[in-house]
Amino acid sequence: MVIAAVLAAAALPLAACGSSPSEPSPGAASSQAVPMVTAVPAATAPVTGLGTVIEKPGSPPELCLGPVAESWPPQCQGIPLVGWDWASNPPDSETEAGAPVTRWGTYAITGTFDRTTLTVTSAVSLALYDAMAQPSPTPVPPPDLSDAQWDAVERALRATPGLLTSGRSDDRGPVLVSVVHDDGSIQAWADDSFGSGAVVVTSALR
Repeated sequence: MVIAAVLAAAALPLAACGSSPSEPSPGAASSQAVPMVTAVPAATAPVTGLGTVIEKPGSPPELCLGPVAESWPPQCQGIPLVGWDWASNPPDSETEAGAPVTRWGTYAITGTFDRTTLTVTSAVSLALYDAMAQPSPTPVPPPDLSDAQWDAVERALRATPGLLTSGRSDDRGPVLVSVVHDDGSIQAWADDSFGSGAVVVTSALR
């Protein structure tokens, strides 16, 4: 149900050298026609996110889309949920002993997203969720960058709004980035800044 704590380290900013996040890295595309995204994009249609719902004492319930630390109870940082009710949603949750308690469970949640908050319209236990196949984009070969240039790309991506995880599939890229939500604008900025194929952005809310 939870992701090993070692994966939580993957969400930390990657130590790298190169240009500052506001500057295009060496080898980047030169047009700079697409402005840098400075906030998590809102969703114009309902979206679905898969992850751990956790409610801590004194805090609103949250949906954790990224790594979850292996502990009892689990630890994570998520996006606030509006309209979440444990009693009316699938009874697939656990609680810690004692009082006050932390409650959590894994779900597929559909709702509206306004940049910061997900307003719940429906929820399904993740064990019962039948995800629709997502279309696979045509892979684009990454540009031929030096190690220093790849490090600069990773450094710039540390400022990506809603960043969950980031890392390279191998030494020559691309940089794989997972974010809370992308309406296409983050990917467009990355393509314009670093060259097509240098960065692959995946949106956790789809």
